[in-house]
Amino acid sequence: MSNTAVHVEHPTPALAEHNESGHGHDHGHHGPANLHHHFTDLAQQRESNALGMWVFLVTEVMTFGALFFVYTLYRHLFEGQNHLLSGDVVWLSPWGVGSHLLDNTLGFINTLVLLCSSLTVATAVHMAGIKQRKWLVGMLSLTAFLGATFLGIKAVEWTHDYQEKIVPGLNWEPRNTLALKGFLLANPTGVNGEGYLPGGATMQNAESQWERVHKQAEDEEEAAGIHAAPGHEVKFQGIINGMQLQMFFVIYFCMTGLHAIHMIIGLGLIAVFIYHAKRGVFTESPNDQPVEIFGLYWHFVDIVWVFLYPLLYLVTLPVRH
Repeated sequence: MSNTAVHVEHPTPALAEHNESGHGHDHGHHGPANLHHHFTDLAQQRESNALGMWVFLVTEVMTFGALFFVYTLYRHLFEGQNHLLSGDVVWLSPWGVGSHLLDNTLGFINTLVLLCSSLTVATAVHMAGIKQRKWLVGMLSLTAFLGATFLGIKAVEWTHDYQEKIVPGLNWEPRNTLALKGFLLANPTGVNGEGYLPGGATMQNAESQWERVHKQAEDEEEAAGIHAAPGHEVKFQGIINGMQLQMFFVIYFCMTGLHAIHMIIGLGLIAVFIYHAKRGVFTESPNDQPVEIFGLYWHFVDIVWVFLYPLLYLVTLPVRH
């Protein structure tokens, strides 16, 4: 018993050296306070954290890449059917018509908003590195405001799409919306079919059908108290396959919807970061890397939109005069 008591109160030099070296870290910690026990130093820890984030971003690229592949596949298939029938009957590209129906002004504003948010989040990363707490909180808060602004504008745009009945599965009846913009909706023969017009596809028949649908759409808008802008004259542009146009909007809502989900996740994360930044977690300790890693995520979401905007909003459509 006495030998045991002495052994506990006065550990052997080998055991003491073992504890002081940090290898016996079940109840202690070796190195800086923010160094996890399974890393040898802070440099290794930072490299491992950064690598883990980049691996995550690669999986995100694969997720969005699947949608970009679907976009490319169907655009290639449908653009090949943008041709002339019966001499001068124009069957329009569903990608061109779909892009024409989107609100390019709101899309452009949202692009500027996200580019500004990339600047503010980069500034936040810098402020965390130089330990400026007030600036860090301010830049994170401004980034959150810009992200919320983006989602608000997108909600306005989606509401307008719903009102125009161009939301597949929820409200899809685009005949009047198309007629008011100069397009005639053909009866589809399938998603990969060309569609057809009652009475045959001739230029005179197509334009006369459009004039009838256009007049009906104008009457319905006038009855609802909606009046066209003065001096705004709409001319017949061509025929569009409704099933192919619907596929464009399915892809559009999938891509922008997935992007919006990532924005919502980003706003949730940034709220947590603002909370910790106010408490000085990133500025009163050397561990500012979490802000840098969050910045990588936010930049990725912004870059995705930089690709989505031209692919969805800036598709050209030949206009007849």
